[in-house]
Amino acid sequence: MAKVRYRRLDLAARQLETAVWLFLEGRDRFSVITLAGAASGILTQLVLKAGKQPFADYGRLIAKEHTGIEPQRSKYIREVNLRFSIDLLKHHAANDPLTIDLDEQQAAEDAVTRALCDYIELCGQEVPFAKAFLHYTWVTRNGPEVMKAYEAQPDRVKRLKKR
Repeated sequence: MAKVRYRRLDLAARQLETAVWLFLEGRDRFSVITLAGAASGILTQLVLKAGKQPFADYGRLIAKEHTGIEPQRSKYIREVNLRFSIDLLKHHAANDPLTIDLDEQQAAEDAVTRALCDYIELCGQEVPFAKAFLHYTWVTRNGPEVMKAYEAQPDRVKRLKKR
């Protein structure tokens, strides 16, 4: 078979789309986490190359707002990957335990959310898989209440998201 050239954005979009549909269909959450994590790794770099703000950088600014200290990007990304269980499913060091504990539903939702934020930053939210996941989160996370909480934030916090 001949080699084919692929754009990294297209590869990440396919990984993310597959992760979203697997998630929404209630299928293999571990694959969702792995696919969304891989897509996120690509998308973060593409967002940075486009001169835009990736999910991780926005999170770093929120952390600074709450603690007064802005974490380094690499350390923050590593922490997010650990909290979202992304690294638990792609790395296994010799001294790691043979089992892991995680809420696979929450970890899958978090991993997709992270990747989708960066995808939307680059491409918008008009593709069916983005709309479907955003609808899911609006319904399951009580969208109107989330927006009310966001609107209650000080303007300086809302401005952390650069456009």
